[in-house]
Amino acid sequence: MPPAPPLTILVMGAGSLGSVTGGFMANAGHSVHLVGRNPHMDAIVENGLAITGIWGDHHATSLHTHISVSELPPLAYDLVILAVKSYDTDAALTEIAPYVSEKTLICSYQNGLGNAELIAEHYGWDRCIESRVIYGARINEPGAVEVTVMAHKTALGVYRDTPHIDRIKAIAEAMDASGVPTEFADNIGTLLWYKLAYNCSLNPLSALLDVPYARLLDTEESKTTMREVIHELYAVGRALEIELNPPTPEGYIELLFGTLIPDTGEHYASTREDLKRKRKTEIDSLNGAICQRAKKLGIPTPTNARLTQEIKEREREYL
Repeated sequence: MPPAPPLTILVMGAGSLGSVTGGFMANAGHSVHLVGRNPHMDAIVENGLAITGIWGDHHATSLHTHISVSELPPLAYDLVILAVKSYDTDAALTEIAPYVSEKTLICSYQNGLGNAELIAEHYGWDRCIESRVIYGARINEPGAVEVTVMAHKTALGVYRDTPHIDRIKAIAEAMDASGVPTEFADNIGTLLWYKLAYNCSLNPLSALLDVPYARLLDTEESKTTMREVIHELYAVGRALEIELNPPTPEGYIELLFGTLIPDTGEHYASTREDLKRKRKTEIDSLNGAICQRAKKLGIPTPTNARLTQEIKEREREYL
């Protein structure tokens, strides 16, 4: 079988994860356009993108950078990697409309719940790719990103039948071949809630206590909070008929405390970075999203609600 032709890719929201994935794909021969902020974009123009960390040292020099969607050339993009913060998803999907052709697929490369639904509202379920991204990266300085941790391979999948399934599988293969460990998954909803449980239990506590994940195992109080978050999340997931894995909250808690936290123990939550940089957080797409769905179902989620409120109180100090 001949090799698949290179992809034309738009990375919408080229922060740390978008830059890493875009850089690897560009080095693999794909045409990649980044939309991001200065001074990061300017530094990439001047010196290329330096990628360091657990996946080795790499230098991407063929990236096309833009600080506004209006700067994009009118190309036939095969794939949009949507890597903006969840609260910017709707606006970003509106902005890219002039660049979305009949063949364009859109992948949510984001945290939390609700992003895929917004993609479907704008462009239909058949164009929507969901992802479970569970590696971490940070921008150490403009033009330089570091991959810091990976809990599992990135997974791509779909929620509804689509005529583009072979293309989506080929995209997963292309990402994996580029050096970003990626696979296609038939159970993307299960995987997304697996990551959601990880984020909801760790992100707000790491941010509020200003500690890396491993430190959350140091006190019984923080461990109790994480247990309560998981039990509430599982109650909501079951009511929504999500196929959860592990199937019980106790099973997930054992995995979280015994494997997931130790494997990513030095990592700090992105929510912590948002608070330190005085930015809006994604708490409404994480613990807040659990509370929103729980309210409609009549399920109490007091711990998730408390953590959501405490993060919002921190935000109100500067927003």
